[in-house]
Amino acid sequence: MSLLLFFVMAVMATSCSLLPDQNSDSLDSDIGWLHGNCLAIKTANIPPNHQFTLIHLDNANTSEKAIIIREATNGEECYALLDDRVSVNRSAGYTFYTVKSNMPVNLAIGILRPGEVSISDAKLSYCTTTEGVNFSISRNGSEIWKGYYYLGYESESTCAPE
Repeated sequence: MSLLLFFVMAVMATSCSLLPDQNSDSLDSDIGWLHGNCLAIKTANIPPNHQFTLIHLDNANTSEKAIIIREATNGEECYALLDDRVSVNRSAGYTFYTVKSNMPVNLAIGILRPGEVSISDAKLSYCTTTEGVNFSISRNGSEIWKGYYYLGYESESTCAPE
C-alpha cells in the first residue's frame, strides 16, 4: 500500500511541476508593453505577421488584434530606441517590434498568446516614475507581471510610493 501511495504522490508532484508558473518572470515572454506602434517584449525572433492582442491603457482598456510587422532597429521606428533611452531599454532584455493596429497607440500592453494568459479578471495599468513608465498586470491585489520603460528624461511621478 505504501508503494502505491508513493507512486500517486510522485505523479501528483510531477504534474504540479509541469503547470505553467504565472509569475512575472515566466510571463515576460508572453507579455510586453507598447509606446506608439512599438512592442517591447522579452522574446526574440517573433515572425512578421504574428497576431497578438493589444490592450490600450488610455481608452478604458479596449483591446484589438494587432500584428507584428518587423523587428524595430532605430528611434524613428520605435520611441524606446531613441538615442537618449536605447541603451537602458535594450539592457533590460527587451526586443522591439513595429506593429500594425487599427487604432492609434499611446501606451498599451501586448499579449502574444492570449489563450494561454488569462487576464479576464486582471487589472492592467501604468504609472510614471521620475524617469520612466511602470506597466503592470495584477490579480486579486497581487502583481503577476510588470514591465519598465525608461524615457531618458525626467517626468512627474504618478506611481504610489512603495
